[in-house]
Amino acid sequence: MVRAITFDAFGTLIDTGRDVLIRIARSVCEDQRPSLDAEALLATWDRHFFAAETAPFLTLAQITEDSLEKTFREYGIEATPAPYVDRLVALWRQAKAYAEVPRILDALDGVPRAVVSNADHEFLLDILERNGLRFDAVITSESAQTYKPRPRIFEAALESLRVRPNDVIHVGDSLVADVEGASRLGMRTVWVNRAALRRGPADPTPDAEARDLNELPAIVERLSRDL
Repeated sequence: MVRAITFDAFGTLIDTGRDVLIRIARSVCEDQRPSLDAEALLATWDRHFFAAETAPFLTLAQITEDSLEKTFREYGIEATPAPYVDRLVALWRQAKAYAEVPRILDALDGVPRAVVSNADHEFLLDILERNGLRFDAVITSESAQTYKPRPRIFEAALESLRVRPNDVIHVGDSLVADVEGASRLGMRTVWVNRAALRRGPADPTPDAEARDLNELPAIVERLSRDL
């Protein structure tokens, strides 16, 4: 029997979309270096951003600004990244839940649930509240002081829900952060593959795959029989 479900936030419940990052990257290029390609700048920003997550803990806001500052230095851009990061955060705060999410959460009502997200705490709470999404626990990288796929953030959710790993299904869109991270603890996993990506031979293997959350109630029922 499934005793609890944990959910990733962005890309799983909440639609942030890469287009927001592209908008900011284009704004930087237009303001600072018109000859620079926005996709190239964003790729460099991504590289610095994900490298920072392996360093001693920083909030997501700090990582975002620090990684953009490193990107500016790499391209020789003499500008302050803070205004661009402020605009990015303002756009992210307007993010909406995917259309099916409220209905699916209602269908799973009665099953304890938590959010486990690489996000700053108050930032995520605000987005969940704006979208009317309620959970028994919200565990963020800021509250756990670590990032997925490291085990501590998942352990914090299990402790909050008072459940064992093998009684829980984790639902997320990242094969590494969500599927690999939760699987290491013995949690069942559902990979939400909205972009219809192909999983490579070296990628972690989820217990189930779904194009969106519409498939989740049936998957939960099936996995419940296997527990």
